[in-house]
Amino acid sequence: MPHPEQFFQWTWKLESPPEALWPLVSNTDRFNRDCGYPHITVQPSTSTHRRLRAVAMGIVIEWEEHAFEWQEPWRYAVERSYFSGPVSQMIMRCELAPRAGGGTTLTYEMRLTPSNLLGRLALPLSIGRQARATTERVFRRYDEFARQGLRVSQLAQKPTLAQGAPERLVTARRTLTGDAQQPADLVARLAEFVATADDLASQRMRPYALADLWRSDRRQTLKLFLHATRAGLLDFHWDVLCPHCRGAKATSASLGTLNSQAHCDTCHVDFTANFDQSVELTFTPTAAIRRVPRVDYCVGGPQVTPHIVAQQLLQPAESRPLVLALKPGRYRVRAPGLASPVAFRVEPGAGRAAEVTLTAQSSIIGELSLAPGGALTLANPGDAAQLAIVEHVEWSDQSTTAAEVTALQVFRDLFSREVLRPGGQVSVGSLTVIFTDLKNSTQLYKDIGDARAFGRVLTHFEILKAAVAAEDGAIVKTMGDAIMAVFPQPSAALRALVRAQRYLARPDDYELPAGISTAHAPHPLALKAGLHHGPCIAINQNERLDYFGTTVNIAARLCALGTGEDLVLSAAVRHDPEVATLLSEHATLLGTGSETALLKGFGEEEFEVWRLKTQAGITNHPFWRI
Repeated sequence: MPHPEQFFQWTWKLESPPEALWPLVSNTDRFNRDCGYPHITVQPSTSTHRRLRAVAMGIVIEWEEHAFEWQEPWRYAVERSYFSGPVSQMIMRCELAPRAGGGTTLTYEMRLTPSNLLGRLALPLSIGRQARATTERVFRRYDEFARQGLRVSQLAQKPTLAQGAPERLVTARRTLTGDAQQPADLVARLAEFVATADDLASQRMRPYALADLWRSDRRQTLKLFLHATRAGLLDFHWDVLCPHCRGAKATSASLGTLNSQAHCDTCHVDFTANFDQSVELTFTPTAAIRRVPRVDYCVGGPQVTPHIVAQQLLQPAESRPLVLALKPGRYRVRAPGLASPVAFRVEPGAGRAAEVTLTAQSSIIGELSLAPGGALTLANPGDAAQLAIVEHVEWSDQSTTAAEVTALQVFRDLFSREVLRPGGQVSVGSLTVIFTDLKNSTQLYKDIGDARAFGRVLTHFEILKAAVAAEDGAIVKTMGDAIMAVFPQPSAALRALVRAQRYLARPDDYELPAGISTAHAPHPLALKAGLHHGPCIAINQNERLDYFGTTVNIAARLCALGTGEDLVLSAAVRHDPEVATLLSEHATLLGTGSETALLKGFGEEEFEVWRLKTQAGITNHPFWRI
C-alpha cells in the first residue's frame, strides 16, 4: 500500500528585497552546508539525470536529481526520485515575493512521499520541526548578510591548518613583500583568506572575484596570486569549462596535462577547450598550509550557473510567461534540439513582451527586444518536454582565462616551462601580436664591434621588456635582434611600442627605466615594429608556450614594412575603439596615415595598413614614460 504524500510549507517575512536575498538563498551548495546536511557524491548513471549519494546518520540515501528550475530572483524548485532511504519522492520549492512596504515574503515548501512506515512516522518530526527550525535560522542569517550588502554566506566553518602552517605563512608573507615586492596590505589580505576562509571558498579561488571583494586592482591581485604560487602559499589549476553551463568539467595542474577535448555530463555535450573562454586559472592553498578537500553539498541550483537567469521544464504544448528582473544586455534562449539559440536584447524603450517558440527550426530572424521587467513567453509546441534555458550571452568578467594569463610577462617569467603537451594546440581567441626588429643592426656590429653592439642590443631588450610588462603584455621569444610579444588588447600594445621606440630613438631625453642595467648606456637605435590583432593558436614550441597562425604571420610581415621611424598597424588595430580614442586624445603626440600593401606570402591580397609616427619636438611628456 503506497504511503500518502506529506506537505510542509513555511513562510517568513524578511527585511531584504528579493534581489539582495537571491544570491544567498539560491546558493543551494552553501545552504545545505549551512544547514548541516551531509555532503554528496556523484554516482555513475546511464540516465540523463544525475545520480547522487549521501550518508545521513548511518543511512545510505541515493537519488536521481531532475534539473533545477528557477526564475531569478523570484523562485527555484527541484524534484528528486529516491532509490534508497525513507523517502521515495521529493519536490522542493522556494519563492521570494516582494512586500508592499519593502522586504520579502519567503515561502519554502516540501512535498515528500514516504517510501516506508519509518519515513511516514519520522517526517513530521525530522522535517516538520527540525528542518523547519534549521531552515528559518539559516534564512534569517542570510537576511542579515543581505542587509550588509554581502552576496555569499558568511556561516563559515573554521579550517584546520597543517602543522607548521603559521610559520610558513610568515615566511611566505616576507617573501612576497620583500623579494617579490608585492603590496603589504594585499599580501596580508591574501594570507588571512588562506588561513581563515572556509573550504567552499578556498577550493576554487578566483583572483578577479577576490579583487572585487577586496576592492583591489584586479591585475595586481592576479600578479600577487602568481607570485604566491611561486612562494609556496598557493597552488594553481587549469579548469576546463563547459561552454554552455560554464561549470568546471576537468581540472589539470599543468597545461602539459591539459586535455582540450572534454565532456559535460550536465549538458550532455562534448566540446573542445578554448583558451579564450573555456580554460580558467584558479588557485587553492598549498597542502603545506592546509588541505582543502573538494566537497559538494549540492551539484545543481541557480548559483552553480549564475549566468543562467531562468531554467524551465516545459511540457508538450505548454506555453509559459516569465517575468524576469533582467538588466540591460544581450541574452539567449536555448534548449536541446533547437537548431540554434534565439537571441534577444534587454534595453529601455523596447516592447514589454516577447515570445520564443522552442522548435527545431526557429522562425525568428535577428534579435528580439525586451524592456527591463518585461514578460518573456516560452512556448513548446512539440510532443516532448523541453528544458528551456535563458542566459546571459557574456561570459563572467571575473574569469581569469588562460589566454589572458599566458600573455602576461610575470607568468612567463615565473612559470617559463608551463607548456602544452608535445604536439598539443588550442585556440586562444584573439590577441594582439607584435614583432620588432632593430634597423641596420648588422651595420651596427660592423661599425662598433661585436662586444659593444651586443651590449646595446641587450639593453634594448631590457627596455622592450620593461615597456611590454608595464602594459601587461609578455615577450614570447627573441630572434636575433627581434622580439615577438603578445597583449590582450591593441591599445596596450600600442602604448608599449610607442614608448619603447621613442625611448630607444632619444635615450638622452629620459631616465633609464627602473631595474635596467647601466652597464651599457643606451644609444639612439631605430626600432621597426608591426602590430596586428586577431585569433591565434597556442602550441608547444621548444618547451615554451608559443603562438602561430595567420595573425602571427601578418604581424611579422607588417614589421618588415617599418622604417624605424614609424609603427605599422593593421586595420584591425587602427580601428579598435580604444586605439581610436588613444590616438584622438594624443593627436598632438601621435599621427597616422593609411596605405595599402602586399604582404609576403599572401599573394596579391591587398592589406590596409596604417603608419603611426610620433610628433617631433615634444619631449618629457608623461605619455613617453615607461
